[in-house]
Amino acid sequence: MESRAAQLSKQYRGQLDILTGSETAAKAAAARVALLDRRFAAVHRELARFAAASYEGAPASQALAAFLDGGDPSRVLSGSALVEYLVQQRAARQQEQQRLIAAEERAKQAAQAKVSRLRQLLATLVGQQQRVKRLLDQFRPQSPTIGDNITPRMREVRDEIDRRFGPFSAIGCYRPGNDGEHPLGRACDFMLSSGGVMPAAANIQLGYDIAAWAQANASRLGIMYIIYRQRIWDVRMGSAGWVPMEDRGSITANHYDHVHISVF
Repeated sequence: MESRAAQLSKQYRGQLDILTGSETAAKAAAARVALLDRRFAAVHRELARFAAASYEGAPASQALAAFLDGGDPSRVLSGSALVEYLVQQRAARQQEQQRLIAAEERAKQAAQAKVSRLRQLLATLVGQQQRVKRLLDQFRPQSPTIGDNITPRMREVRDEIDRRFGPFSAIGCYRPGNDGEHPLGRACDFMLSSGGVMPAAANIQLGYDIAAWAQANASRLGIMYIIYRQRIWDVRMGSAGWVPMEDRGSITANHYDHVHISVF
């Protein structure tokens, strides 16, 4: 699926943020399953060592040593206290084993759901190829111009939004790097607050108004995708509507304090 997503990103002439987040989430979910599996295996080995020692009729101190990986339990406890501690440790390991079984099952279900979602998005994108081809033919590639380092198309969108909805605390467009449309001069962030704080209610609504206007005028202006409040709308797969995105960890990274607009 990764190679197919990369192929589509190249073919559709722009980063497919709608896929990127799903890919990352699917990988993270698979990694969590693997981690839980390793933890479960470790607890299972501990219980197996105890069971073997108990079955062979070993004294309580030797059975406890199975938990301590060869340590000397007689230095820690003795007599009835040793037996009580051993019983508690076995019960704790058994509870941990059951907890890990349940957690691993939940993690597997989450991973399967994320992979399924990624497959659905890929299928939707593949089904939009003819429509996307027409959009790409209509909006030919443009180079950033000297000065603000954004393309004429992005400048037109930026200026029209600023006239209609501004002024903004800031509009951030070009920034260096290798990820997304900002380094290509094809993206702008219309800030609704500053300092990484949640915008006031009126500005949150302003963000919705900007996103709705951009969506309605995407075909006219060559807008490729819009991100706002952890959701993305991509004209290349408009039939999917506004798609939830994975949590990126902060108000700004999740686009709660600005509207992001990318153009072809």
